[in-house]
Amino acid sequence: MKIAILGGAFDPVHIGHYLVAQQVKEQLHMDEVWLMVCYSYFPEFPDKLQRITSYEERFKMASLFAGKEMIVSDFEEKFNKRSRTIDTLRLLKQHYPHDEFYWIIGSDALPTFHLWNHWEELVRDHNLIVFPRDTDFKTLEKRVKTSFKLKTIPSNITILEGDLIVSTISSTHVRKRVQKKLPIEHFVSGKVIEYIEERKLYQ
Repeated sequence: MKIAILGGAFDPVHIGHYLVAQQVKEQLHMDEVWLMVCYSYFPEFPDKLQRITSYEERFKMASLFAGKEMIVSDFEEKFNKRSRTIDTLRLLKQHYPHDEFYWIIGSDALPTFHLWNHWEELVRDHNLIVFPRDTDFKTLEKRVKTSFKLKTIPSNITILEGDLIVSTISSTHVRKRVQKKLPIEHFVSGKVIEYIEERKLYQ
């Protein structure tokens, strides 16, 4: 099977994640899309260390949101609690040798991609899908080449283009709206809102 993976903290999951997952699945004819809830945060990105939402709560929100259209994966909890992308992809190849995995990267991650563990191996040996997080489509290929240090785009790297719905919504934005007691129903599903209110998250 062809399986696309959208990894993230999902703190909380929101409509932007859904738009990425569904458009990747439709345009690239993926059999499945997995939401890979990361277990850990990293010292390379100190802003993420400030988050206090537990893995269990983030996984639950992703499960409530995904429904039947996406698969929420606990692979990192079981096999890679350090949550390094390179380790996850290596392990996926070991556990599912007959499947082909594609890791989705938002274009907003390109400037810091050089901080990812073994980023050169990711570019060289794994399937990557770059999804635009802004409407500057004309420069996206150039930005990918610069971040990945490439002269040409190899066959294992796909830059999603065409008639896309691009969202700038972020989990940070949703959390701040909750803190300010502003409505979030346009950004997350009703079930996730109920869970956030029940658990008193982001207050």
